[in-house]
Amino acid sequence: MAHDSIDLRNPERNRAHPIQQMQSSPVPSRSRGWLNASDLVLAAGFSFTGAGTIMLGVLLPVLSLQWSLRDDAAGFLLFLQFGGSSLGAIFSGLRRLRCLRIGYALLVAASGALAFAGPRSAFAIFFLFGLGLGISMTSTSLLFSDRYEIDRAQKLEALNFAWSVGAMAGPVLFLPFLRIAHLRLLFFTFQAVFLFILLWTLLRERADHGLQQAAEQPAAKHASLGVVLVLLAMVIGSVGVETSLSGWLTTYVHRLGPESGAALFPAALLYFGVVLSRLLCSTPRFGKIDPLRALQGLLWGTAGAVTLLIALHGPVAVDAAAALAGLCIGPLYPLVLAFLLNRNSRGWIFAVAGMAAAVFPWFTGVLSAHFGSLRYGLMAPLAAAWLMAMLRPLLFRSAVRPAAESPSSSA
Repeated sequence: MAHDSIDLRNPERNRAHPIQQMQSSPVPSRSRGWLNASDLVLAAGFSFTGAGTIMLGVLLPVLSLQWSLRDDAAGFLLFLQFGGSSLGAIFSGLRRLRCLRIGYALLVAASGALAFAGPRSAFAIFFLFGLGLGISMTSTSLLFSDRYEIDRAQKLEALNFAWSVGAMAGPVLFLPFLRIAHLRLLFFTFQAVFLFILLWTLLRERADHGLQQAAEQPAAKHASLGVVLVLLAMVIGSVGVETSLSGWLTTYVHRLGPESGAALFPAALLYFGVVLSRLLCSTPRFGKIDPLRALQGLLWGTAGAVTLLIALHGPVAVDAAAALAGLCIGPLYPLVLAFLLNRNSRGWIFAVAGMAAAVFPWFTGVLSAHFGSLRYGLMAPLAAAWLMAMLRPLLFRSAVRPAAESPSSSA
């Protein structure tokens, strides 16, 4: 009886497993210089989409004050942006380069429109901004996944590392704009960067001839339904926790102690933890660690860190809890993403993650407005973190079951 799972006790059974090693046909020969330049430019654009993704959460206190937004309305802004991002993931098809151009074109238009947005038009513009982010990020991830089939996991880890660098640096780089409460220069800067990436994709980027071949190859063997459901739940939970915290931490600490002047640091520390953990997990040394044992520690660490965020009151303590949450949540999504992309390279996986990114920050704002406290709103990511920790034994049992069977039963 064959099983599609992770056998931690038999390395030979893991040879085809996406988390352990990617095996597929080599990429077609192409100019190495162009390929390196393409990777560099697309990774830089991906890094700026990371900054763009968390931009609204960092600017939310200023925008809420400027536009007189309640928490439920501010949460709806986050919902529209991440909802647009999820929809953009669905729109991303097999023509990676064309979708990439459409995504960056939307980002150029939406960034310029944000410079002149008001309290009414902002909702539609942030939706379009999220739509552009979703199409651009999904197309870039799928393009790298198709371009580097042999070392897909390593390339996706590096790509997500670039995204996290942009997300981590964003809160610090946005600081001058928050002080002057005049955001047009910031939006025009984003527009200029996205315009450069768009021009690169139009004038210099080449369509990968290997993409059609990859699309025509037979689909990889599907994992068991139980494993897929558990992993999808972890995708939803990890993205939901990360986006809720990044979207609301600045506002949360600002309300705990606005006089401290440290309201920007939790979001930056959160993504510093994400960047550091993804960097460490991309090294060969991490490959020697039992993946499910490490996953157990990361899940419990995430649950504990979110609990501390709600229980503690001081800005310094919240900063420490935010950094711990980033360290624990960072490696989860790239690992699960590599696992699923080896079985299906369509955009629906990113759409599922995008819906989680849309719903959780919005629901956090709804709870905050209903109970009159953002601490109650953070119960949404708290519940997701503890649910992931409780689901982990199901994945572990599925993974170790083959090792407990005799050789004759697994033939």
